[in-house]
Amino acid sequence: MRILPAALALMMIPAVQAAPRRTWDFGTLSYVKRVPAEKGAPANAHPATLDPAALAQALGAVRFADGAKDAPLFIPAEAEALSKALAEALAAAGPGEDLVILSTLKREGGFFAESLGVTARVFLAGGKLNLLVHDARLDFVYAYNLDNRLPPFEYGFRAKPAPTVLKAEGAASPRPDWLELPLPSPKPAAATPPPAAKPDAAKPPIPPSIEERLRGLKRFRDQDLITEAEYVKQKQDLLKEYTRGND
Repeated sequence: MRILPAALALMMIPAVQAAPRRTWDFGTLSYVKRVPAEKGAPANAHPATLDPAALAQALGAVRFADGAKDAPLFIPAEAEALSKALAEALAAAGPGEDLVILSTLKREGGFFAESLGVTARVFLAGGKLNLLVHDARLDFVYAYNLDNRLPPFEYGFRAKPAPTVLKAEGAASPRPDWLELPLPSPKPAAATPPPAAKPDAAKPPIPPSIEERLRGLKRFRDQDLITEAEYVKQKQDLLKEYTRGND
């Protein structure tokens, strides 16, 4: 069979493998992205498999200083959506990678309320979810809508503190902008009820006694269901069986 040169060239092209996923979008201008870890940073505990519900619980507990009061860093729906993307990214990240987060949401009511962003860096180390937040409420969407250009986001740095002040119950705080969040243990699965006892297997019926069979035989004869000759023969057979059983 003759193979045309063009077909031969196509056969020689190696299969192109899909590039590893690096970004997980979870909303408008909201993503989790794998990036190289900062220079000199120790290896992270990646990849890791974490329960999105446990991540949402940890992230939902984080608060930041908003003027004279504290406010949740993430609203519940935001923490839930972010945690699903974050769980997938943590499962894919390597020990030499961090994860950076941009989460943008209209966080106040009213028609003219602007969407504000959270920028953060996340990595697992020492059994804790490390969260470094650079901007707790970044106002960039209006300018982006004017020229369609995103600013150079800063996500938080190990070596340089940001002005954000964070807190969360039970979390260690190496710096005001850095929390080490304990991850809640997954709730134990509901105890499986013991299997219902199987009903006793049906016992085989006790065969009727010779006396019962004789009475039944007589009843058949009286109802003309068997002839007199059949009655006599079967009665003799039953009596012989009775005699053998008592020998």
